[in-house]
Parts: sequence; structure tokens; C-alpha cells
Amino acid sequence: MDRIIRGAKILWNFFGNTLTVTALPNNAIRVKLSRRMHSTPGSHAFLWVPAIRWVESHPFTLLSSNPSEFVIRVYDGFTRDLYKAAQASPGRSLRCSVDGAYGQVPNFKVFDKVVLVAGGSGASFTFAIALDLIDASKKAVKSIDFIWIVRHQESLEWFAQELKQLQSHPEVNVQIYVTGQTDLSGTSSPTSPDSLSEKVPVKDDVVPAEPSLVFSTNDPEKGVEQQSTDNISSSVNQILSGRPNIGNLIAAAATGSGNLDDRVIVGACGPSTLMSTTREAVNNELLNGGPSITLYTEVS
Repeated sequence: MDRIIRGAKILWNFFGNTLTVTALPNNAIRVKLSRRMHSTPGSHAFLWVPAIRWVESHPFTLLSSNPSEFVIRVYDGFTRDLYKAAQASPGRSLRCSVDGAYGQVPNFKVFDKVVLVAGGSGASFTFAIALDLIDASKKAVKSIDFIWIVRHQESLEWFAQELKQLQSHPEVNVQIYVTGQTDLSGTSSPTSPDSLSEKVPVKDDVVPAEPSLVFSTNDPEKGVEQQSTDNISSSVNQILSGRPNIGNLIAAAATGSGNLDDRVIVGACGPSTLMSTTREAVNNELLNGGPSITLYTEVS
């Protein structure tokens, strides 16, 4: 019965619905639908594109519902074929349908302090939550700590527009950690909001790791990407090299206001190892007598 209902929804939403897909750096795509969806932030929907895979639909986290957009990491199969279609015909419209949205996510608006942690493309979830919070008509949330961990700096282009939106709100503290290494110039250096080559001191909440991605400015093939990532970097509070100490970050965020009565929620989405680390950090903070913390995680 469930499959029949899902099939009926997909057929109903197929009429008059199209998408455009844009290829992004570092194996990702942005998918934008012509019809909006009614959904809650952080929910997911099944996407069907018959020109790509006739008998398959796949679930993805919604970045926004008006317009309906997804940012999707490219792997094999359906996402790889969609990526190839975007490369072959940029701006091409494809007939599509969606089934959803699904998922029960906590109401982040009832908390005083929100901490959002994401790894890679799991940021679709945390961006959806954060953008909804700053757009709320009554902003009950006092502060939002937005922590995003990526392997390569070029992945920041996946959410360039959303990063600028978050940075324009003083209650949002954006911290990005770049863990990978692709230094074309033969030297390595941490990144910062002002300069990709400016030295950033190692802090207690950063575990030194492989240096972050730095493009050589004399590489003609990377010139455009260098300029793009520089622009994104200038709109972010902190871009640090290495893996973050999640425990220290959550402890600092939870107790930063000095008010143990503040309602705190940690929302996280990413690889299973990051989710395990986040759960352990929250448990340790509770055992250490910190404020009450609600935890919500999703594995991407």
C-alpha cells in the first residue's frame, strides 16, 4: 500500500515539474525544481528523473523548499549520471517529480542556543536549519554556532550563497575546518577569512592535521577557482586548517552564555564517525555538569 501511495504522489507531482542541475566543484551538483514543496527544514524527499533513471527514485535532504533545492554529493549510479548531464548541457531542464517531504526533526526555534555540526554534504541539513532560524519572524534563538568540516576548500562553493546569508546575521558564528591537502605550490598554509595564505594560530579546539587546500596563484587552470574561494573566504568568520576538537567546541558553545538555564540543542549531520564523536562530546558535557543538551543526529 505504501508503494502505491508513493507512486501516486510521484505521478501527481510529475505534471509541470522540471529541474535544472548545475555541476559544482569537487563532485557535487545543485538541483533546483520549478515547483516548490511544503516541507520542514531538515526533511528529505525522493527525487525521480526519468530521463536519467526510469525506474529509480532516490532520497536527498532538502536545502530549501521555496524554491525547492538540493545540494547533492556525486557518487556512482544516479548522481553520477545526473552530474554528467549537467556537464554535457549546462542549464538544461529535465522533467522530474518528488515524493515527500519526510522526516521528523526537532523544533530548533524553541531553544536558546543552537549548535550545528556538519561534515561534507551533510551541510545540506545544517544550512536548512540555520537559514530557517534566521528567517523566523520571532527570533527566540540567542545564538547559532555553525561548524562545517570539509576535506577541500573548493567544497565551500557548494553553499556559497547560503554562507553569505548566514554571515550577514550577527547571531550566527560560522566556523569552517578544512582537513585535506592539495597544495599545488609545494608549500602549505592554513586558511583565514582574509587570505588563503595567512597564518592562523592553532587553537585548543583544532587538532592539527593535513593542511588545507591552497591553490597556487600562478596556475592558470585554477585562477577562476582561486578567485571564487577567496570571495567565499572573506565572508566567513573563521576558516581553520585541521580537524576540530568537537568536544571543546560543544563545551564552549553550551556554556558560553554563562547561563546554565539556557536551552541548548546540537544538530549534526555527516559521516558516522563524526556523529559518534558528536554524541560522545554531548554525553561528556552532560556528565561534567553542563547545561541540559538536546541532541539530534543524521548520518549522511
